[in-house]
Amino acid sequence: MKRLIITLFMVVVGLTAIMAQQTHDIKGVVTDKRNEPIVGALVTAEGTTISAITDIDGKFLLRDVPADVEKVVVESIGMETEEAKIDRPIMMAARPKRLSLVLEAGLDWSRYTAEGSDTKTGYHVGIGMEVRMSKRWAFRPMVQLANRGAEYNFTDGSYTYKETWNPLMLDVPLNFLVRYDLARNMSLVLSFGPVLSWGLSGKVKVSETGKVDAEYDIYDKKYPSSWGGPEHSLLHPFGFGMTYGIGVEYKKLMISFSGKNMGIITDDDGLGEVTEHNFVLGASVSYRF
Repeated sequence: MKRLIITLFMVVVGLTAIMAQQTHDIKGVVTDKRNEPIVGALVTAEGTTISAITDIDGKFLLRDVPADVEKVVVESIGMETEEAKIDRPIMMAARPKRLSLVLEAGLDWSRYTAEGSDTKTGYHVGIGMEVRMSKRWAFRPMVQLANRGAEYNFTDGSYTYKETWNPLMLDVPLNFLVRYDLARNMSLVLSFGPVLSWGLSGKVKVSETGKVDAEYDIYDKKYPSSWGGPEHSLLHPFGFGMTYGIGVEYKKLMISFSGKNMGIITDDDGLGEVTEHNFVLGASVSYRF
């Protein structure tokens, strides 16, 4: 009987030792991207209910964690949930704002392609909102005040002719953005989407050798039709097209290069047909608030 009791005691001690070897303690520190400690983060051993809250120094201790656990899950208000290996530093990133105000300004180089115009330098300024749909994708509708037109130049000996189209338009690009990480706080941003446009005002200025300079309103319906139809404007105010771009974003500041292909409705005979196209290259700076 005495031998049986001793044997059982040894078995229990052995099992206890084996069980002790199958668990371990995990400790670490949780910080943000600036290496500042995150207080009150919930740290959970992956696949278990064993958890702890980080203290004022961002430190935590998980006791009696199964030996086969290799990761912890870290959650904190306003931060992205992180999964980290137990032997790696734990650094959390701030959760991106779902809705941000965006301001943008830039230069445009514009030309009309149907008649082969020269390039004219213009500008655009805009305000909009960015809606983050995921960590990578976002939707950015903008309202832009855009000055983009074209120039026609002809020279033959002493004779010169210059015609400058200088419209002012309200553009509404509806861009989808996709981001790819390049480095810490830096992303490559691709954008694409439709754009609608409405002409607000503008002049066509004509300078010709031997004649007085003339100026015409682009959008006023006061020009007689060549075939006796109703009076018409030189261009219809409405335009549409596609926009696309590529940029580099550092934190909230982005420098980008973009293009617009716009269909322009000409109204020379009051017919309202898309017979002209506007090709635009732009460089801009934008900032998210």
